Amino acid sequence: MQFDIYISMLEKMRDKTRDDLYKNLIDLGIDCELSKRGIRADKLQNPWHRKSLGVIKINSSYPIEFINIIKKDRSKDSPPRWWYYFAIPTDLVKSISDSIEVKSIRKKTFPIFGNVKSVEWKHNALSQNLASQFTQDSDINSLAINIGNVKIESIDKDFSGYTFSGFTIEIERKNWKDWGNNRKVSLDIHQWNTLNKMADICLN
Repeated sequence: MQFDIYISMLEKMRDKTRDDLYKNLIDLGIDCELSKRGIRADKLQNPWHRKSLGVIKINSSYPIEFINIIKKDRSKDSPPRWWYYFAIPTDLVKSISDSIEVKSIRKKTFPIFGNVKSVEWKHNALSQNLASQFTQDSDINSLAINIGNVKIESIDKDFSGYTFSGFTIEIERKNWKDWGNNRKVSLDIHQWNTLNKMADICLN
């Protein structure tokens, strides 16, 4: 009896960020599943000082094949933080001479507490064309304005025994409004399709 109560308490305390996104995707009609914990894909973009909350595998036919959700626990000086990595595996990046990196810079009406009014796309030397395509796409700009900071990068790297080649789309929220329940990424079908549009642009 005491053991059952202990298990129940652990379940209540467990971070359910992955569960919530999974239910969100199911509600959108996306065929997906919660992967077993401890699979190698857990290591994607997961440094030693953070932890994976697990992977969501996308079974539907989309360029985004899985999502790894990473958490950094609360410390004395900072609240907990979450990162969502939408993974687009492809061998195409092996032929790229340098990495591709584009990230959104959200412009606010007032620093820190203001509303986001526009977005700019910062890029490295190899990514000017990609950033230009994002800038000209109203759906992509709207996604970055409404959902949080977005970063796209090419990766051909070994993560502690797990080798990944492809692109990741990272969503992280950094301002004070994003902590608590607002940390959760909740997508509508248009936003999900826009994320996959970004993936297609990277692949093409």
